[in-house]
Amino acid sequence: MTVFARDGYANSSVGAICKDAGLSSRQFYEEFTGRESLLLELFALIDRESRTAVLASLDQSTEQSALQRIDSAIRAYVQSIGTDMRRARVVLVEVVGAGTKVEKMRGESRRAWSSVLARAAEDAALHGEIPTGDYDLRMLAIIGAVNYVVDEWSGAQPQQPLDEVIRVLSRIVVGAIRA
Repeated sequence: MTVFARDGYANSSVGAICKDAGLSSRQFYEEFTGRESLLLELFALIDRESRTAVLASLDQSTEQSALQRIDSAIRAYVQSIGTDMRRARVVLVEVVGAGTKVEKMRGESRRAWSSVLARAAEDAALHGEIPTGDYDLRMLAIIGAVNYVVDEWSGAQPQQPLDEVIRVLSRIVVGAIRA
């Protein structure tokens, strides 16, 4: 992960990955077929962990208002991905354009995230907290906006306080859902 984040996927090599990880190339190829399979594995792991964190947050906040649930879910996501710049860089930047298999996985991930967000929005709409509606395009816009902000924030020096990032992202999410 460090090599992809530091050097970029396109500029990385199996040799650099092995050197950084303290592995021989034989050990690397016992686990992966190449850089792309490692990138796919990293993306799947980070994506799964972040989605698990968000789902747990939503499950734990069922009695809260929609705004509180949004804040909680965004906090879980940002803490899962954005607090380690390497994770954010790999899952939000280095996977873009990395190959057909990676793009397919990114598309599947966007659809899964969109489904999670749409279910949360529909639940809030059932409780009268937000208007009902077709959430598909709005969820894609939210995913893009949140990921862009998390990527910028994770690599910024100095970083804005996490609570400020959550406040801004919550306003964006609520605005998109109510649009």
